[in-house]
Amino acid sequence: MPTAFELIDPVKGISCHAWNKDKTMCAVCPNDNTMIIYGNCTDPDVKKWTKLHTLGEHDLLISAIDWSPVTNLIVTCSHDRNAFVWAYNEGENVWKPSLVILRIDRAALDVKWSPDGKKFAVASGAKCVPVCYFEKEHDWWVSKMIKKHKSTVLRVSWHPNSQILATGSSDFKCRIFSAFVRDLDMHQDSLNFQPKAFGEECWDAGAYGWVDSVSWSPNGSTLAFSGHDSSVQFVDFTTEGEKATPQSIRFRDLPIDTGLFLSEKCYVGCGHDMNPLLFCKGASGWEFVRKLEEKKEAKAAPAAQKGSVAAARALFQNKTNKGQDSSAKSDKLDTTHESFISCVQMMGPGAFSTSGTDGKLVKWSMDTLSVDMAALGL
Repeated sequence: MPTAFELIDPVKGISCHAWNKDKTMCAVCPNDNTMIIYGNCTDPDVKKWTKLHTLGEHDLLISAIDWSPVTNLIVTCSHDRNAFVWAYNEGENVWKPSLVILRIDRAALDVKWSPDGKKFAVASGAKCVPVCYFEKEHDWWVSKMIKKHKSTVLRVSWHPNSQILATGSSDFKCRIFSAFVRDLDMHQDSLNFQPKAFGEECWDAGAYGWVDSVSWSPNGSTLAFSGHDSSVQFVDFTTEGEKATPQSIRFRDLPIDTGLFLSEKCYVGCGHDMNPLLFCKGASGWEFVRKLEEKKEAKAAPAAQKGSVAAARALFQNKTNKGQDSSAKSDKLDTTHESFISCVQMMGPGAFSTSGTDGKLVKWSMDTLSVDMAALGL
């Protein structure tokens, strides 16, 4: 069963969260311009989590947080068009921000560290993606621009080789770009694409709605991207590069806004349905398996005899509590989350966490959800 931690007032909610390398600390944005860092996060009692730092350098809502396991640096981006890289100073016990030169004139919407921790990419409403790296001579983070988009860039995702970047945009396109920086990366690794200079497009595919999420599998052989039309598409780049074609899956539920691979055969998508969706790769390709939280058939309580005192009491209690004459099946949600899931983060083999606008942070472990772990490649 998932474990829920009610961290933030549900009136405010959580816009995003991120974990440190050993998952003992968690950075959370309570849907405003601050970032709160909690410690002792392995304790199952959320009351024992320690609020260590509250950082408020941004002027507007923090839209994304990422914590590099390589460098222990935190990067945040915000609707105020800025990004900050936070470094911990042990002597002073403070997190100090570093200046980032983004050069965008619209909101920053998503940010991701490259797996090697040397660069990070920012999705923005300015139709471009700044790829930032550190310049020691000037002691700041500079950016190189990827400008091939026709509308707002909603999501970014790094390939495990740290040189290829996937983007999802509201122009109904998922694209892959070369993010090879000659002064930073030693040898170019272009996967199965032709080697290209920084910012050159390697591949693209269309969707029937905004591309809300993009994610690479652990070894980088598969890319998944979801559309606002309640679809998800999987692309296998094992043998083909520019000619690779997506496998599209349409589902009945609400759109996926964020997702990740738990293995090469298992993908979890979260979003407006408040219930993570599980997709698996079988012999004939990818397929939708189930929602992680299945409805439990509750035993109906014996109905009170009409005209009895118990029936009258139940009638007035329902009017007081719910404003209606009788209890309906829809009075109580069947999901742990009670609102939109805004962020999902990997926690370990077969484990991940989600946060949402209900103020909850939820930890999920696949081995507790009655699923075939072998079929998931876990």
